[in-house]
Amino acid sequence: MTPIRPLGTATASHDNGFNLVRLVCALLVVAYHTWMMNRAAPHADPLTRLLAPNTDLGALAVGVFFVISGMFITRSWMGDPHLGRFALRRVARIVPGLFACLLLSTVVAVLFFSSAGWRGLFDGAPWRYIFGNTVLHGLVYHIPAQELRIPGVLGGQDLNGPLWTLYWEGRMYVMVALVGLAAAAPLRSWMRGAALFLLLAANLFPEVASGYVWEVRMWSLFLVGMLLHTLAPELRIGWRHVGCALALLLLNWTRSEALTPSPLTWFGIALLAVSLALCVGSLRLSWAAHVQRHDYSYGVYIWHWPVIIMLREVLPPVGPIGLSLATLAVVLPLAMLSWHLVEAPALRAARRWLGRSASAPAPAFGAADRAA
Repeated sequence: MTPIRPLGTATASHDNGFNLVRLVCALLVVAYHTWMMNRAAPHADPLTRLLAPNTDLGALAVGVFFVISGMFITRSWMGDPHLGRFALRRVARIVPGLFACLLLSTVVAVLFFSSAGWRGLFDGAPWRYIFGNTVLHGLVYHIPAQELRIPGVLGGQDLNGPLWTLYWEGRMYVMVALVGLAAAAPLRSWMRGAALFLLLAANLFPEVASGYVWEVRMWSLFLVGMLLHTLAPELRIGWRHVGCALALLLLNWTRSEALTPSPLTWFGIALLAVSLALCVGSLRLSWAAHVQRHDYSYGVYIWHWPVIIMLREVLPPVGPIGLSLATLAVVLPLAMLSWHLVEAPALRAARRWLGRSASAPAPAFGAADRAA
């Protein structure tokens, strides 16, 4: 068998499976929403019914996103611990694609799915929605519901429900920068200690970190990713470790089934999912070379919700499979266009502006900076 390479070696190059893992997670979020939002037979997907009440398919996929993000964002800071350059990289990765999505989807929604039609574009509400969400509402804790929708457009529905995770991710970027700036020890040891401390604090004192359990879970998973990167040079995750995680989950099955509404536990589910993601992410996947070079996951994630709610307006009632296929037929080309025409050019422009040389100790934009 091919020896398992260290996680740090995998994340240091394009020759890994993390883009594929992110793309699969984005597609799972699409499936979760199309099962719940279709008008013919809206109900939870089979995996969500298995995972309930501990979590659901969408939340689990987003959780894996956050672990991977924690790894790569920490790697980005440790490779170049400069606040201005770190901020530029984060903005270049998130904002251009988000702005393009919000602009185009809002214009289409106002033109074709509002009572005002084209005249609605001269109102201030669509532009407040576009620009407010592009800047992630300044990362405020509470975003009023009216900021997530436009009156008279698509019946007043939220126009892009999944964007709430970006607000929290933005806060985590700030946390990484603050922890890094406060370093009072060698950076790897400092980031490791900070991740452990914050992980412990978030779970022992959740009222300090958040007001509801979802936020604690997301913070915890991001911090796990942060911790994993500090261990990455020596850490090797392969199929044996995935098997051990599965065995632990199954060993606890009968006890949980007897004592709780589910035979599963959140810890067991997360352990197995994260182990699998790290194992696949560490692999050299020659057959996925295109996906290794091009990250379509962010486009799939930010585009799928507006596409779903617009398709529901123009299609006859269809079930989850039909809505999933129709959504993917629209979203996948949009995600590819977003990457090739907006996201990748923005990253290249920022790299040129930063003037990073090929011999720099950490790449300005490689696998580390494609985490959405």
